[in-house]
Amino acid sequence: MHYLFWSKKLNVHFGYWRWGDNPFDREAMLQRMNCFVASLLGLSASQTAQVLDIGCGFGATIGQFQALFPAAHFTGVGWDASQLEAAKMACPKADFVLTDFQAMPFVASRFDAAFAIESACFAEGESKEKLLAEAARVLRPGGVLVMVDGFRKHGRALPYPIAGLYRRSLRAWGMSALSPIGEMEAALLRNGFSEIERRDISWNLAPSLLHIPWVAVRLLAHFFRSKDRESLRYLQALLLTLALSPFKRHFGYYVVTCRKTTVKSGN
Repeated sequence: MHYLFWSKKLNVHFGYWRWGDNPFDREAMLQRMNCFVASLLGLSASQTAQVLDIGCGFGATIGQFQALFPAAHFTGVGWDASQLEAAKMACPKADFVLTDFQAMPFVASRFDAAFAIESACFAEGESKEKLLAEAARVLRPGGVLVMVDGFRKHGRALPYPIAGLYRRSLRAWGMSALSPIGEMEAALLRNGFSEIERRDISWNLAPSLLHIPWVAVRLLAHFFRSKDRESLRYLQALLLTLALSPFKRHFGYYVVTCRKTTVKSGN
């Protein structure tokens, strides 16, 4: 469980920092990211909504959301069976489904809201078209989609040696590409979303990124003790993310919110 070196609560994403927050309290920043996303879903505490977590990991976000929205029902999807088993134990009142989130086994218009925290980046292609089409299919008209993730700021070729770092980072994380933010927005429009808003929150992310060196030391010590190659892969991925973070002209960390407003033919 090398993810525990990052978060004891198994929040497998970066944190959200605001002025006045303690930048040394990583777990608090991770949980604040969950609260930040929750505030964008447009739900009330008494609303009996159906909410989808696209790429739910160990269920830590759903666990926090259940306390914020006790009347809602949550469904998490993911592709790692061991993570989903842990999620089921942590959140027994939620549903967790092992599936490709680009082809989910749900009827159309089932969900009132959906969110993806650092998971859309794992979808195929640069525009993430398949994922967005599937999100549009399972959201009801009027439903809200919130995505928080790393993006490229443009689709142009990256200069050397940034391009090499970027390719190594993709391999380490197991991604095909980060989406250029403009291509993602165009794909959202094609799939029936509107009211698209994006906000660069890279500086809110920065304090949690600065925790990577300390976590890296602990992961390296764990690798030498256990020879766990997954912990080494995770270590490499974190360090490459840190290495790319200063290149703000090319990369950013965004929150994207939008609303499903039309029903595509065939859905």
